[in-house]
Amino acid sequence: MLPMLSKKISLIIYRFRERGLEVFLTNDTENAENWSIPEGELNNQLSQDRMIELDPVQQENGATEEAYAVEGDWHDIPSLKAMLYEDAMQLKEQLKTMDKGTFVAVKEAVKKVLPHQYKFLKELKEILVDRNSVKDL
Repeated sequence: MLPMLSKKISLIIYRFRERGLEVFLTNDTENAENWSIPEGELNNQLSQDRMIELDPVQQENGATEEAYAVEGDWHDIPSLKAMLYEDAMQLKEQLKTMDKGTFVAVKEAVKKVLPHQYKFLKELKEILVDRNSVKDL
């Protein structure tokens, strides 16, 4: 049996509102400026039926990070947590931080996330524009 290799992934939960595209960011600290895209270690693939797989990006330390995006809203968070829990037990601790998150307009989110995560948001926006021909994102 081959050993399971873990990799770091980010989960971008997005929705559309009057302000345009919004993404879900978490804050698991007391620092109001410490927002991030939910992320964790994954030992197997997530189910692809609802997910958009984004291109991997390289972090400043040279490590590669992958991201998946899924459309969802507040009422979807419990079912998304359950889906992810079933697919990736390793994300269990990170899922708890989803209770400390909020949706943020993508224009504001790019100012709050890490530089390499900005690339995920940019790609997601491009995919959604192409897919939905949505204006004013």
